[in-house]
Amino acid sequence: MIEDTDYMIKTEDIVPETPIETRRFPVLAQLALLGLVLALIFTASAVPKMLALKNATGDNPAPTASLVTAQTSLETITPITNITIEGTAAFVYDVKGKKALFVKGADKVLPLASITKLMTALVAYELVDEKKQITVPQSAILQSGASGLAEGERISAQALSDYSMLASSNDAAFALANAVGAVIDTSNPNQTFVNAMNIRAEELGLNNFTFYNPTGLDIDSQQAGAFGTAREVTFLMEYILENYPNILEPSTFTSTRVYNTAGSYHSAENTNPIVTQIPNLLGSKTGYTDIAGGNLTIAFDAGYNRPVIVTVLGSSYDGRFTDVKKLVDAVTSSLQTPE
Repeated sequence: MIEDTDYMIKTEDIVPETPIETRRFPVLAQLALLGLVLALIFTASAVPKMLALKNATGDNPAPTASLVTAQTSLETITPITNITIEGTAAFVYDVKGKKALFVKGADKVLPLASITKLMTALVAYELVDEKKQITVPQSAILQSGASGLAEGERISAQALSDYSMLASSNDAAFALANAVGAVIDTSNPNQTFVNAMNIRAEELGLNNFTFYNPTGLDIDSQQAGAFGTAREVTFLMEYILENYPNILEPSTFTSTRVYNTAGSYHSAENTNPIVTQIPNLLGSKTGYTDIAGGNLTIAFDAGYNRPVIVTVLGSSYDGRFTDVKKLVDAVTSSLQTPE
């Protein structure tokens, strides 16, 4: 991980928008029904693997395609014991070893808060070119927690995704979702995108996910913006890490500059203050609302290309960071070299 270095996201070189039929999923332009469109689009992904993971229970999830394919004899990571955390739920997963290292309420459905933006970034990445230039609408600026974007500002899809991942910008996530949704249906683009998020979750076998908006913001004092489990958040992180790790890359930096098409930039700080305390961080996403409490999911390399994912849901604002740090420290200290 590069510490204390600005991650420069430049979008001055504007490229004409790629026609829909030449993007990642050329079938999109030829299908009329949203459900059929997205089902066909997303089925091409590694669905069998995710279904197997979803059906896993206890400390031994079903085998899955590993992020690391090299057949090497590495350290054994032993299960974590005698650790107490504040969070309601937690799941620690050894990707290469294909096993759970710590489980606490991992299948309890809880509010996700801004961890929702993982799915927002994934769906956007899969449906439009990252160079697509997006005009920030007023509806995005009206989102809670304004992050400095201006109505009418033009920013690339990649820059908006990076901004939402690192700084958890609700403005950026909403603007990104609204623009991508409009590619499919201009009549109600935001709801169209949310529908796509739910379809994508189903296609990946993550059936406990339910999304009501692309930001994870609470709808009101009684209704959260998204729900899911610690186990499935972990598997979503694994999927992104294996297939589109560049989505997570900005979240490993302490700060970022997001450039618009005019050459101006927005500075942002990482909402995860412990990014420099996690060894070999591969990605992270924070989340906090009044209903959800404190959430955090991270992926890190425990050593010698050994990715481990740690997810904590339902903690407090500060407790999520303490919880994850405890679990990360337990993983690194449990490494044992085979005799």
